[in-house]
Amino acid sequence: MATAAPRRARPWVGCCSGVAAVALTASLLAASPVAAAPSADGAGDLGNAVQRSRSRVARTSDEVGRIEARLSGSAARSARLGADVGRAVEQYNGARVRLIQARQERSAALREAELARLRVGRARIELGRFAADAYRTGGDLGGWSVILVAGGPRDLISGTAALASIGDKRQRALDDVRAAQAYANSLERRATQMLDRQRAAAARVSRSRAQAQGRLVAHQQAVVAISAQRTRLIRSLASARNTTVRLERRRQVALDQERAAAAQRAARAQARAIEAANRAAAARSAREARAAQDALTTRLAETARAAEETRAAEAAARQQADAQKQADAQKPPDAAPGAARSEPPTPAPAPAPTAPSTGGAAPGGSSAGTASGADAAIAFARAQVGKPYRWGADGPESFDCSGLTMRAWQQGSVALPHYSVAQYQRAQKVPVSELQRGDLVFFGSNPDDYRSIYHVGLYIGGGQMIEAPYTGENVRVSSIWRTSLLGAARP
Repeated sequence: MATAAPRRARPWVGCCSGVAAVALTASLLAASPVAAAPSADGAGDLGNAVQRSRSRVARTSDEVGRIEARLSGSAARSARLGADVGRAVEQYNGARVRLIQARQERSAALREAELARLRVGRARIELGRFAADAYRTGGDLGGWSVILVAGGPRDLISGTAALASIGDKRQRALDDVRAAQAYANSLERRATQMLDRQRAAAARVSRSRAQAQGRLVAHQQAVVAISAQRTRLIRSLASARNTTVRLERRRQVALDQERAAAAQRAARAQARAIEAANRAAAARSAREARAAQDALTTRLAETARAAEETRAAEAAARQQADAQKQADAQKPPDAAPGAARSEPPTPAPAPAPTAPSTGGAAPGGSSAGTASGADAAIAFARAQVGKPYRWGADGPESFDCSGLTMRAWQQGSVALPHYSVAQYQRAQKVPVSELQRGDLVFFGSNPDDYRSIYHVGLYIGGGQMIEAPYTGENVRVSSIWRTSLLGAARP
């Protein structure tokens, strides 16, 4: 009997034991003289064996498909959880920025309130000085001393005027005290409000910190569970494909790389589509602006023309009235006066045209950086590659995403807040197709809402950025092409 040659496992072709059994059966039948003329019962057995093999192949294919789908789903779930952590961390950073602002506002309010209290003190001192002077000069007689000591009408008039002047000064001194006290009270109320706002901001920081910490713990637990699940699925896949776990791991790495490449292609296509839509919207806005400007120019011309016609009509009416007056003056005295002529009513002036209003727009921002500043920012960020990510950190040993970009551009002499949304608000927006070295690239969950931004990286050219990705990873160089790419801005 012929012996089948040993079969080597092929890493990229899924081979099942059922197919091998069918091939082995066929080779045995070809080599056996008895099997050359099978009986009717033998033919039935062979057909049943082939059918069973086909069923096993179908079941194995279904199982492989289910396992691969679960592996792909586990990777997507891990990415979603990572995005959730990023959002929570950036919300915490935003709460910290608002807390710092509230503290600064309260400090300013306290300084203003203290200055107001000093003004109240000075006003009271001035009022006290005036009261003391009035007492020393007999002001307690209520003005009767002016009448009693007056040597005559001239002295009486002079003394009364002086008394009135003193009364005015006393009233001004009282008014100054009251005004200063009212102003100080209002500033103290504002300082109290600032304190309440600071406490609310501190509470938001605590809540957002707890939320971020909870999301991080959940993400870490999920990563462990997903990793264990992938290991089990890869083993099941190796068994179903009749290959080794090592080969299946290599295959999954290749599939992950292919999925990442596909995601990058999708992100590029999405960025092109967004920019095309933005260009179309800008062109439409430009056309509408030109149309509005043309309409405004037309209205201004019509208004000027109407005003000129009004002036001409008024001049003609005045000339006619003057002529009528001259004609009436030349008539004999006994002649009946000419019929009264009513002047034509003055037309109401046309309403002044108003400029067309514009709708709400995304924050414009501004750029204060330079090319040398961008080089300094990139050099700093490169020096941090390999340092661990830690949320809320801004160096020197660890960073989160907005902490890294903030410190990087600090080297380029541009101050940015430690909050990705605020960085996007402050910087000048640029199309992704016009990215330059040193620009910031932002990622969010909603491409139509910049407030959904949860990650930022520093662009270094060639579609690459330096980023502090997420907990468990280090600062690294990676591609900007992700489907969550929301936009770019230039500090």
